[in-house]
Amino acid sequence: MTAPTLMVNRKFSASTRLRLQLVFAKALEALAETYQHQAAEFVRRLKPRLSVDEALLRYFREVAVPATIEETVRSRAIISLAGLIENPTRHEPRTSGWTLLRPDHMIDALRRRVQYVEDTNLDCRLAASVSDEAVAATHVRMALETAQVLAGEVTPDQAIMLYVRTFNLTSVDAQVVFRTAMSQWAELHPLPGEAQALVHMPYAPPEGRAKLELHARSQFGLRVMV
Repeated sequence: MTAPTLMVNRKFSASTRLRLQLVFAKALEALAETYQHQAAEFVRRLKPRLSVDEALLRYFREVAVPATIEETVRSRAIISLAGLIENPTRHEPRTSGWTLLRPDHMIDALRRRVQYVEDTNLDCRLAASVSDEAVAATHVRMALETAQVLAGEVTPDQAIMLYVRTFNLTSVDAQVVFRTAMSQWAELHPLPGEAQALVHMPYAPPEGRAKLELHARSQFGLRVMV
């Protein structure tokens, strides 16, 4: 993802363009806050294995933080990690000395090192996945707010696509954000017939009541093209 421009190119009214610029500005701030929080959590999760500076460097390698807000995210994360920086975790010193010259010790040390690296890489991928989920949730929330601002002027799928394209999401991220936002919009705005069916649905005890599921609407079938 690259940072969006707050200029709205679509031919909306002046008031709508201004409201869209406000939503996009709020989205940038929300994303910076999400990245900052996730960067700090990444460091805390990796503290048994990596120092603060090593973990921060690894976070920015694992997670695609937009370059324009990277320094902001880094600064905010460091401030939130003040306690951990002032009281760093002490890591076990690595074995050294003549014992490493013995072939059996060298092989054993190499195996432990390989296992340590593999475990560290796995922890980094897991923590990065948590961050990606949180960022996607922020995108979905702001995409829905964009659709709300444009309600009555364009269809929900067009509004969500405008958000996706404005923030230049990758094809994979775009699909996730688009589908999730569409699903949540459908749940928040059921079709008239469906809403009436819910109102007239006969009462059933909680233990015997089937869970209702709202499926995607056919009229919201715009495919994400990035």
